[in-house]
Amino acid sequence: MKFINLKLSSLLTSICSALLSLLGFSCSSPTEDMYGTPTGDFEIKGSVTSEEGKAVADAEIRVTSSDAPSEIFSFTTVATDAEGQYIAIGESYANREVKMVCIPSSPELEADSVIVKLNYNKDHASSWYEGEAKETVDFKLKPKVSIKQ
Repeated sequence: MKFINLKLSSLLTSICSALLSLLGFSCSSPTEDMYGTPTGDFEIKGSVTSEEGKAVADAEIRVTSSDAPSEIFSFTTVATDAEGQYIAIGESYANREVKMVCIPSSPELEADSVIVKLNYNKDHASSWYEGEAKETVDFKLKPKVSIKQ
């Protein structure tokens, strides 16, 4: 009798497991991702100049989450060309704001940062994909102030 009860218990456990698995599949749609963090693609372009209007070449542009240190995590990092132009392309989380940090290669210029609100074009968006954002951000860097003693 014990053997029959054990087999019956095992059979019922297997049936319940199969039904729970089917229930999980029936709750999801085949066209939507079920897990993860919503993301979107971005393209941010612009220029970096000094206050005098001179192009700043080889400045490092970091695009990161607005609440994360840029030296630890960045969505993307690019450098300006000889004319001070840059294009940063990447993917970000759906918080819709990114922090951009501009670090000049010249020790005579101050670094700068700005928070940018990404406005996603939702033409191709889905429940987990926010779409694409295109923004323009120009930096005008100030000279470093030297403190004489």
